[in-house]
Amino acid sequence: MTELPLRERKYAATKAALTRAVAVRLKHQSLEEIAVKDICAEAQVSEGTFFNYFPTKAAVVGYRVQLWSIEAQWSMAHCLTAGGTHLEAVRILFDTAAQGEETTPGIMREVLIYQARHTLAFSPLTRAEYALHFGEQAGIEAIQAEGLQQMLAAHLIAARRAGEVAPHLDLEAFIVTLMGVFFLTPVLLQSSQSGSVRDTYRRQLDILLAPALPPP
Repeated sequence: MTELPLRERKYAATKAALTRAVAVRLKHQSLEEIAVKDICAEAQVSEGTFFNYFPTKAAVVGYRVQLWSIEAQWSMAHCLTAGGTHLEAVRILFDTAAQGEETTPGIMREVLIYQARHTLAFSPLTRAEYALHFGEQAGIEAIQAEGLQQMLAAHLIAARRAGEVAPHLDLEAFIVTLMGVFFLTPVLLQSSQSGSVRDTYRRQLDILLAPALPPP
């Protein structure tokens, strides 16, 4: 990263600092309750600087979604390269989401609110952003963010072609079901303060995938 232009590195670092500042406060507050001035105090920048990077607080959540999508797609591709199946890649997608909720409790609630109010639209990351957030993950700079529905569809269509799921499976309905599990499970678990998101995801996928598998 040191060979990249200083301006590009500073841009990536400031954007990351603002994103971390929001994540820190989301552990105890909703996004609506968080003041921009408090985000800026945490990141040690001015309020004017914040709006140079993000038009609204909600845009920070959209940026987190973008980073997660790239990370998840890289992990899923790595799974396939290592000999895994497309269904195993889908499980990894859920694991990466659980990790995000574990490190930033409440983030899925804000993602759900964000996507209910906004259409996902991602601006390409700079080289410095890829280097800062993903380090030495080979090939990740070629990955562009996609929405959950697109990622699930790509792997489930490929799974059907590979004979990993029953040919009669209604993929459209199945994807909607998986999206419901994906978004609502962390929110429900947080409100009840019980259960691990990762473990609950895995148990739900065991239930949902069993009837989708082809007969032996």
